[in-house]
Amino acid sequence: MPFPALWRRAALLLMVLLCACTTPYHPPLVPSATFPGLIDLAAQADGREADVLLVHGICTHDASWASVTVAQLARALSDATTTTTPATAIVARNAAAPAVDIVPATIVTPAGRLRFSALIWSPLTNDLKRQLCYDQTDKSALCTDAPPYPYTRARLNARFKDGLIDDCLPDALIYQGVARDSIRQRMRAAVLQVLSAAHADVPLVVIAHSMGSKILFDTLLSMTEEPAGSPAAQLARQAVDRMRFLVMAANQIPLLSLADQQVPGATLAAAPDSLQLLLRQRQASQRRVPGGNLTVVAFTDPNDLLSYTLEESKYAQQGVTVYNILVSNAPTWLGLLERPDTAHLEYLSNPDVGRLIACGQPISRRCN
Repeated sequence: MPFPALWRRAALLLMVLLCACTTPYHPPLVPSATFPGLIDLAAQADGREADVLLVHGICTHDASWASVTVAQLARALSDATTTTTPATAIVARNAAAPAVDIVPATIVTPAGRLRFSALIWSPLTNDLKRQLCYDQTDKSALCTDAPPYPYTRARLNARFKDGLIDDCLPDALIYQGVARDSIRQRMRAAVLQVLSAAHADVPLVVIAHSMGSKILFDTLLSMTEEPAGSPAAQLARQAVDRMRFLVMAANQIPLLSLADQQVPGATLAAAPDSLQLLLRQRQASQRRVPGGNLTVVAFTDPNDLLSYTLEESKYAQQGVTVYNILVSNAPTWLGLLERPDTAHLEYLSNPDVGRLIACGQPISRRCN
């Protein structure tokens, strides 16, 4: 076939594919919502630093995830915002027992300062996940010493087996199994370290992705159940009381909480999950200050196979407002497929999501 004809056919095919590519929730589908963004909460800190807890979800992560996520939020705020991030995590390591890394960062805005603490729990599961390295077609950074996979896989099957199945899904299985208490204890140590350095009366924001939400909520709940006068119980209850903005991206609690329940009878109601129980404690608390309402925002890409919207009736109560916001993290091709890995992993790198987290809804005048 002559080259010009081949080029024309290729161009036609490209045009067809581009026309068949859609992002149905760009811009996001936002309900009639009103909530403050990071920049508004920074302003409410009265010259001190508002606290932001960042927690990643399934799949291998390291300190670079924190740097990229904080930088994305900083860009969403304004050109006047600056970010400083230490090069390494600050938690001490025990060679015999991997720890949760704490990666600190500070965003300085004209409205105030935001103190980020990113909790990187991936080191806790990495050694176990290496047991699956022999099965990866294209070896990940965890698996560079593993022998080549000797069999033939289709390219897309190989990509999703290497990533979603061999690297990401094991995190959920590990946490839901016998390692849960150990993971929660190490998360407790990291949370204690972060909360001990916080002011008791400044706003707290939590931004959690995927299974990171459940690990954090389970940990905070278990801390509140420790003896009432203990530092852990006091700091956890204080954190729940001063929480003003809870962002859940790729919410998996409806799925993961099934592992916490018995097979029900015909009339047995579902047991409340750890987030519900924490919000009930918050409702009963006498320490909440006037105007200290909490907004819970769940970002969901409907094409994300591992994400669920929040049932508002389970979580909304006096002082707690719940919004579900639908987003598209990647294009949908021919109405048939959005890449499953991108759909699940790219919430916090999605500019639409970053803008809403940073600037609230409607967009804060401080972001203009």
